[in-house]
Amino acid sequence: MRKIIIDCDPGVDDAIAIFMALASEKLDVLGITTVAGNVGIEQVTYNARALVSMAGTSLPVCRGLTSSRLNACPDGGHSHGGNGVGNITLPEPTFEEDRRDAVQFIDAMANRYPGELELVTIGPLTNIATALHLHPELSSNIKRIIMMGGAAGFGTIAPEVEFNMSVDPDSAATVFQCGIPIDMYGLDVTNRAVITAEEIAILRDTGRTVPVTCCAMLATYADFSCGLASQGPALHDPLAVAGAIDESLVEFGRYHVAVETENPATRGTTVVNDRSTSAARPQTRVAQELDRARFIAMLIELLCSY
Repeated sequence: MRKIIIDCDPGVDDAIAIFMALASEKLDVLGITTVAGNVGIEQVTYNARALVSMAGTSLPVCRGLTSSRLNACPDGGHSHGGNGVGNITLPEPTFEEDRRDAVQFIDAMANRYPGELELVTIGPLTNIATALHLHPELSSNIKRIIMMGGAAGFGTIAPEVEFNMSVDPDSAATVFQCGIPIDMYGLDVTNRAVITAEEIAILRDTGRTVPVTCCAMLATYADFSCGLASQGPALHDPLAVAGAIDESLVEFGRYHVAVETENPATRGTTVVNDRSTSAARPQTRVAQELDRARFIAMLIELLCSY
């Protein structure tokens, strides 16, 4: 089992990703760290505790940071609903928030499992960059970062600046430069990880609490996606978790990735190229192709296991 921490900002697709990870026999979820993004830090931390409780378990949920580099945190409420989970009411959490903050927890787990710990980052990268700044040894203790974020430009019609990068471009730049191996799931591949109305109906027809709740959360999210002329809502964060479970779902290319931080018009853009100079060696595996049918089959199987 891969030992992971999920760093997230739940978030409709974060919620589905959390359910998938907790249902998988291939992932040992050590804890969840939260970061402001889709909605504020208070709400995303509550959501994380409530989602873990719905999954029938408890584990450390550690409150993280709101970026201090911005005047205001961008809000994903237009696509995720005002409470981040499609405006549905989640059951009350059954356990308390962990006393450690996100940075303390990441450092503690990296020291407990040096060379084994992997971070699945499906929100802004503020916690990760802060942890690397305060604990430089993490760059050698963490095995891999599995990241939903950015866009590689391989035929994408998505905006150049992806949300997670836009919230905290400086932290994103720090993470890409830190030396930890990174698997990047950018918009050009995650936008193809769509779930159709017929596939949503399969989940709904089970009548089970977790899959039915996921369908309810997807209603607001689907309305937003349809406004983007999508075939269905794109499950960005679940694809990163699915890749942690079975990376053969995607094909990777190796590239050098940097994040633009200087130009106000392009701040947060991921600049992806295959340069192999000593100054810019390819350090990131970038997902390029996706087996959507296998991804959806995995998602349905895991959600229906509750």
